[in-house]
Amino acid sequence: MHRFASLIFVSLLSVIVATPVPAQTTTKSATKSVTSKSVPRPDFPSHTTVLKGFDKVVSTNNASRTLFTIYRRNKDQQVFAELPAGVGPSQKFYIALTVSSGERFAGLQAGEMYVYFRRFNKSLALIEPNIGVRSTGDRHSKASVPRLFTDRVVMEIPIVTMGPSGGPVIDIDALLVNGASRFFGSSARSSSPRLFSIKKCKAFRDNVELAFELPTSGGRLKTLHYSISKMGSSPGYAPRKADERIGFFTTTYRDLGKYRDEEVQVRFINRWHLEKDDPSLKISPPKNPITFYIEHTTPVRYRRWVEKGVLYWNKAFENIGISNAIQVEFQNARTGRHVEKDPEDVRWNFIRWLNNDVGTAIGPSRVNPLTGEILDADIILTDGWIRHYWMQFNELLPQAAMQGMSPETLAWLAKHPSWDPRIRLAAPSERVEVRRRVARQALSPYAGHPMAQVDNRFIGDDLYDGLIGRTSQVNGLCLAAQGKAFDLSLMKMHLDILAALDDDDKKKDDK
Repeated sequence: MHRFASLIFVSLLSVIVATPVPAQTTTKSATKSVTSKSVPRPDFPSHTTVLKGFDKVVSTNNASRTLFTIYRRNKDQQVFAELPAGVGPSQKFYIALTVSSGERFAGLQAGEMYVYFRRFNKSLALIEPNIGVRSTGDRHSKASVPRLFTDRVVMEIPIVTMGPSGGPVIDIDALLVNGASRFFGSSARSSSPRLFSIKKCKAFRDNVELAFELPTSGGRLKTLHYSISKMGSSPGYAPRKADERIGFFTTTYRDLGKYRDEEVQVRFINRWHLEKDDPSLKISPPKNPITFYIEHTTPVRYRRWVEKGVLYWNKAFENIGISNAIQVEFQNARTGRHVEKDPEDVRWNFIRWLNNDVGTAIGPSRVNPLTGEILDADIILTDGWIRHYWMQFNELLPQAAMQGMSPETLAWLAKHPSWDPRIRLAAPSERVEVRRRVARQALSPYAGHPMAQVDNRFIGDDLYDGLIGRTSQVNGLCLAAQGKAFDLSLMKMHLDILAALDDDDKKKDDK
């Protein structure tokens, strides 16, 4: 009986073990396992999370069509940019660089970069393509050149999220502020990278304008302006090779598809894209004139003269059949006219005035690095010229007019002051005082001529020492010795030339 009971227990146990698990439980477990494996983790956090607290920058009526979508957060001066979806090597950008403030020549173009973005996993690389070495030859050289002369990585920037339009979003202030020295050189390296502020932040259809103020090396605050635009070709523009007989600024590259030395170096002239509006006319207005804007910092008293100086160039363009090729507009801070245009923006040509106490004028331009087409020109004028012209006319010119006048002439001018250049060239308000000074000088020996200061006891301390009161003249103004030395040098050079010619004749005879 006991054995029978044990047999029943073992049988029941085997039945329980062999009973299959219910189908519903198995299905739920399998579904849970498959679900956990089929849903991958996202590569980036959601843009709604990353861009929380940011405001979209709207600088145009059609805010949906901008080169980059710019997001700005004022509390910590952060700027993010969503690049176009699918951005890559085929889409080139042009970065125009300007130091807007903090330098003596602030406003002068500081350079440019021709770049593209390339994605590497979760980062973007800003890359400069190799355009200095090319090939227009056979397919073999075209395959070899890009393999040997490769592009250059400027910087790496992480992708923080994928934007609403599907493009990568980057921390663009980290690119442009922390990496400022990669664009402007070592002088722009920030001494305190966390201390910066946004000065300009604009987004347009074909370009974006970003400017940041930061302490650079030495602690000086500078404003660095970046004008980033889409780079394309102008319809109808054809590069023109430079002629060595005429001076041009040029865009140059080496063509290693050529096998003659004189053909390897290719130079395109830098020029505007000017075309007649009506090619059938001998003189026609242009399709698209060159427009210069005179910045509001230019003093009002000089603006019309600056305008005239610019428009003088129209005479040159008329010689090639284009009338009114250049036009001038005035920026006016009081009325607001054209103040929305930034001089650093690559779309506008500006004439800028700098009060830096330097007498110079510089007119650089930016060009398409592939063709030499001028894209933008910004001319700077400085106030030092005004001081220089004033000094020349009021101080230097009267002195120059008196050069070479003898004591007799000075005495005659003292009796006829209306003919004295010092008085005639003086400002009307100063002529009475100048006349009195000339009259006092006329009472001196030799009517104030430096000859009156001659003292032969100490030769060399006055201008005319040794020329008066001596039987043999001794003075640095006597050029007889220099003349004799010059004659001897010419004779020696003549003999050297004859010897060289004789050597050439002997070599020809030996041949």
